[in-house]
Amino acid sequence: MTLGDFSSLVQLGVGLHAGTALVEAITELTESPLSRRLSRLHKIAEAKVKSNRANAQDLFDHANDLLGELEVKKVQFFNEYKIVVEVNAAVAIALALLLSAISFLYSEEINFAIGVLIVLFSLAPASASLLFLWSRWKSNTAQLRASIDALHKKLIGGT
Repeated sequence: MTLGDFSSLVQLGVGLHAGTALVEAITELTESPLSRRLSRLHKIAEAKVKSNRANAQDLFDHANDLLGELEVKKVQFFNEYKIVVEVNAAVAIALALLLSAISFLYSEEINFAIGVLIVLFSLAPASASLLFLWSRWKSNTAQLRASIDALHKKLIGGT
């Protein structure tokens, strides 16, 4: 096996890490479902306030509090995302340098362990960072999601 056998994989790794470093859609994909749901509940609470329903003002205030809490969680998530961007950008640069070295040493023989390391270095960091971001969002918003569920039951359930 030669280094040249891994050039396409390393190119893929450069693109994958550069993409995860540059695409802010990751934050939108994690935040938007919860944000949309809470916005709908806020509108329902507002409509109940306008129709002078009992406890409607308390539910509306609670929805406002949850909207504020969600904004704080978004800022915290974006700060974590910035760290992941820096790591993925560094990995993309390192992979680009490795790709440059491969172009000069294309026919160099390498052993199996080096090949496995190249594969792992090309694919694992971006995948791990996406899983990390997803799990951090889920764990950081668990209590908020439970509060939104409770608000939903109070608003829709009529209690």
